[in-house]
Amino acid sequence: MIKVTIDGLKELQEAVLKLPSVGVRELGIATEKTVDRLWRNSLKEAPVNKQTGGGTLKQSIRKRMISRFKGEITAFAKYSAAVHEGTSPHIITVVNKKVLANKRTGQIFGKTVRHPGTRPNPFFDRAIEASMNDIQKFVSTALQNIINTLK
Repeated sequence: MIKVTIDGLKELQEAVLKLPSVGVRELGIATEKTVDRLWRNSLKEAPVNKQTGGGTLKQSIRKRMISRFKGEITAFAKYSAAVHEGTSPHIITVVNKKVLANKRTGQIFGKTVRHPGTRPNPFFDRAIEASMNDIQKFVSTALQNIINTLK
């Protein structure tokens, strides 16, 4: 499992809580929009197995609001971290079968295999990068709405 948590600056949260309710509401909306945008971009960036058409990783990505100013996007597929971070070369050994094989292609590999590892595919990092302009707009709009209310 791999998780991205969006947590506002503590000082900003404390300042906003001292503001009128409009400040809390506006920054809460900005946080929700940020979590939603990051989630949508994570779905766009998550890899899909081109051979099988499987999208298990993409389907495992969920979003949730933890509090008014904190949310998270999590990929629950067991191999999420291996895809995102990559893997180093390693040996795969038979556990419950006689040999390692690819059932789909009928290919037989033997009792042990030296796996070369996989390159990282940092889909969450790309989602964050793709979301930055929108996140800045969400926060800027919230702050402008707060300022306009205080006038």
